[in-house]
Amino acid sequence: MAGNQKSIFIRFNMDDKADKELYLKLSEKADSSASLTSYVKRALEEYLNVKTEMSERQQFHEHMLLMVREEMQLQGMKLVGALLAGIGTVNVQKIPEKPVMEEAGLPEACGRLPEELKGVLDLIG
Repeated sequence: MAGNQKSIFIRFNMDDKADKELYLKLSEKADSSASLTSYVKRALEEYLNVKTEMSERQQFHEHMLLMVREEMQLQGMKLVGALLAGIGTVNVQKIPEKPVMEEAGLPEACGRLPEELKGVLDLIG
């Protein structure tokens, strides 16, 4: 049975701040588990599983983006083709030219207000 086992040895330098902090965090988390070794083994396994899952999701996302871009390009080319095929076949109505008025001005001043507007002056004043 010992021949089928592999081992990894990790040494933490307690004079190095990063090593010391990592060791203390691992020790703190492992308190509730059977041993520090089994906790580190589980943590590495979870990390690798999450990393693999994230990689698979990233690949799926990239694949979907590629397919959407290809479909958009295909639909865009169909639209361009339809627009080009339709050039010259659409009847556009000509807008008749209106004679330009020589001098446009304000209407003549009125000496009195219409009945509907008399109440407005009372509200303002």
